[in-house]
Amino acid sequence: MIHMRLRYTLSRCDLFRAGVRAILRQRFLLILLIPILAFVWWSTFTWDENRGETLPLRITVATLAAGMCAGTGILAGVLMVAAQSFLRRDKGVVGEHTLEITDDGLIESTEVNRSLANWRTSFRIRESKRYAHIYTSLGSAHVVPKAKPPLEGSVVEFLGELKARIKKFQGAPPNDGPATPVGNSGVTEGPPSVS
Repeated sequence: MIHMRLRYTLSRCDLFRAGVRAILRQRFLLILLIPILAFVWWSTFTWDENRGETLPLRITVATLAAGMCAGTGILAGVLMVAAQSFLRRDKGVVGEHTLEITDDGLIESTEVNRSLANWRTSFRIRESKRYAHIYTSLGSAHVVPKAKPPLEGSVVEFLGELKARIKKFQGAPPNDGPATPVGNSGVTEGPPSVS
């Protein structure tokens, strides 16, 4: 049974914005980037040809070198996202999408695909001013534009209902049955149970 439906369209610009946001929010890249930039900064600061210069000049040159390195990396990432967003020809990514909240889970439909993420999925919802990202796995998300009106439904109401469902089912015991109490089962003989 369908409880709520949201229909919207995704454009190539939406994919580009979502891709850039994904790059900038990658904690792994940040963890990797900090030591690299620190190495570039320190290498430039201690470079033999700079040792005769004044301390403020050495700091400035090292900071500029690290900044240029970071800028080059960010520009390369943005260009890759632009190429993926504007040049790829995947059917079902650009165009109309339908999300449905059902008893079984969240269903996403396009002209070429229909997928179900059941309520045991580790959902995460991240919102910005322009988009909502509904993650169904570590690297997979449904991108929902918030800045433009949907074809059907309300983004705010849909996200509110989805958050309520996720909260309800993520804390529920399996198969909606009573939770098994933790403690001594009273069994004193036989081999140990292995789960």
